[in-house]
Amino acid sequence: MNSTDGGPTVRAGSEQLYDALVDAGIDLLVGLPGTQTLPLDRTVERRDDIRYVMARHETAIPHIAWGYYEAGGDVAATLTVPGPGDTNAMHGLKNALDDRVPLVHIAADADPDDRGKGPIHEIEPDTYDNVVKENVSIKRPVEFHQAIRSGIETALSPPYGPVRLGVPKSLLNAEFRSPPLTIDPPTSRFDGDEEYRTATRMLADAERPVVYLGVGARRSCDPEAIRALVETLNAPVVTSYKGKGIFPEDDPRWLGVTGSHLPAGARRALEAADVVLALGTRFDGVTTDDWSLPVGDALIHVTLDASRIDVAYESDVAIIEDVASAVTRLRDGLRTESRPDTAWDGTSVGERVRAEYDDRLRAHGLLEDGAPIATAGALRTLRDVLPRETVATTDIGGFRLWAKQTFETYEPETYVTAGSWAGMGVGLPAAIGAKLAAPDRPVVALTGDGGAMMCLQELHTAASYELNVITILFNNQDYGIISKSPQIDQYAEGHRFDWSSPDFVAIAEGFGCRGETVQTLSGLENAVDAALARDDGPELIDVHVDPDEPTAASVADYDSTVEF
Repeated sequence: MNSTDGGPTVRAGSEQLYDALVDAGIDLLVGLPGTQTLPLDRTVERRDDIRYVMARHETAIPHIAWGYYEAGGDVAATLTVPGPGDTNAMHGLKNALDDRVPLVHIAADADPDDRGKGPIHEIEPDTYDNVVKENVSIKRPVEFHQAIRSGIETALSPPYGPVRLGVPKSLLNAEFRSPPLTIDPPTSRFDGDEEYRTATRMLADAERPVVYLGVGARRSCDPEAIRALVETLNAPVVTSYKGKGIFPEDDPRWLGVTGSHLPAGARRALEAADVVLALGTRFDGVTTDDWSLPVGDALIHVTLDASRIDVAYESDVAIIEDVASAVTRLRDGLRTESRPDTAWDGTSVGERVRAEYDDRLRAHGLLEDGAPIATAGALRTLRDVLPRETVATTDIGGFRLWAKQTFETYEPETYVTAGSWAGMGVGLPAAIGAKLAAPDRPVVALTGDGGAMMCLQELHTAASYELNVITILFNNQDYGIISKSPQIDQYAEGHRFDWSSPDFVAIAEGFGCRGETVQTLSGLENAVDAALARDDGPELIDVHVDPDEPTAASVADYDSTVEF
């Protein structure tokens, strides 16, 4: 019998789980139906609060959900069969974990009574412990209510991350009594008055401050609040990979994105800094060029993740709090402090650093039209032709390193890229998620020929849902990050791997998309203009770029003459 007084009711586990997702504000589930998942698949299809999107491969499932959240959508849920489905999804779950993206990943686990007997897709549940924030395995109805509520709340509690809910099909099918699920993530506050006083005094006295923005700033802070703090300090700004877009890059204070490809002048500014204010960065190896990045004479590190403090760089002041609260308190404190007359002008610093870098690009002929195209020139052309509000998602590859410095971004939700996990294949599925989150904005997937091959089947997903996603494929017939590595000759002993690419236009057309090849910057501009004007389904533009062009890191490595 069902309760009529608001108490526990007898309902199927799939219905109870669905209601918990709705209560948490989840409005999208990405999955690929399988025998074990069908009870929840059917529940989502039958009811109206959550949209169901079917991917073509489990690898793409969390990438779509990740792109959806990064582009301004709500938290999404993902659903796979156990074993192969779950392990295929691990790549995207680990990416979401490193990027602090909340996902609720549901795996239709093997039935507890069958474990150890060799049921289909059996795998030990603890296999996933290290790719999610929390791994919850539910075995009995009595555990269901508390485990589901706790798991979802963990995903939605800062610092965010994916949570895996292992729910056997038998529980999704079974009817059992359970009270209504209400999701209410906890909140916390840092009581570090002394740390704030010290940090405020250091910033007020700083003559050469630099602000460094990371993933924590992206997750919790209003970009306008960060810009106001930067203006108060009149400081130049660098960002990590995940920080790109938090600060508008047409602001003259912007220096660049950290990593091996950071312009030499920006690195010189960090060396000259007397205080670096790092807001929400993990200081991972990718964005610090294996921890060779200078961070000034003194470091103020703000992060919610206490485990990251004093790991890569020793901080002079550590503030364990969300970036939004820290920015507000620091700016309020600085309003009552006087700044030294000798402090540098962040605008002047940024303008000189970027001008020197642009001169470097021109000296290498990377902005010129003609065949073959240079990646930097293609990215500058794209930025000129694409509307400002366009959402760009990036895959992993040499083109992405160029994009960090040459594809200007103005808002965090208009640039979706992976952080330190850096697994190939994310670009196209992320664009699908971004288009679902921002249907009224143009969406482009920036990918290389190598990355595209990892999830190219998702062109069919975009076509099936009639999503107007433009895939810009930088095709150099190469896996440039690997083939141009100094170590390739050392270990390959002269062997040349076959990095050649297929006919991407033919493949796109086979999936129901429009395809076109371009070999000049003017051709790229015309193709993108036409695609934007049509706006009637997914397109792929195969951009032939120079396989022998220099790397972004080599062009950024020069003797800077910028003086501060």
